[in-house]
Amino acid sequence: MSFSYLCPMMKTTNNKLSVLGRTLPKDYIFCFLSDCPLSETCARSFAVGCAGQREVGAAVLPAALKNGECRWYRPFRKFRGAWGFNSLFEAVKAKDAPALRRAMKGYLGGNGTYYLYHHGGKLLTPEQQEWILSLFKRYGYEDALVFDGYKDDIDW
Repeated sequence: MSFSYLCPMMKTTNNKLSVLGRTLPKDYIFCFLSDCPLSETCARSFAVGCAGQREVGAAVLPAALKNGECRWYRPFRKFRGAWGFNSLFEAVKAKDAPALRRAMKGYLGGNGTYYLYHHGGKLLTPEQQEWILSLFKRYGYEDALVFDGYKDDIDW
């Protein structure tokens, strides 16, 4: 069974759904309300097709849909994620590096998450990338502002 009808922005096969399912957060909230007017563009509806062999999980209930709106609606969005900071720090002066790292760790949620983004365990969203690049620009670094790697992903 193909679930591509759930999101016309992304044509999928069962194999692709299985691969996408591996990127779903463990505590993701699904939506099975197929009669919802928002289901065709909602990531929560699309995620149902990616759930694979999961047997239990959180779900949006019918009471959430009021007057054609749902506070749990999450638009389906693909994004170009980034990871790794070595390239960013190549031209950074030694005196600026600690302050830049401290600001990034504060923004990203601490040491642990900083290193997840640094080593590719998590991908930076476009908004996070922009914040980090603007931080480097505030310190006067304008050239060669690139992350170590990039990957297309879904913003669950």
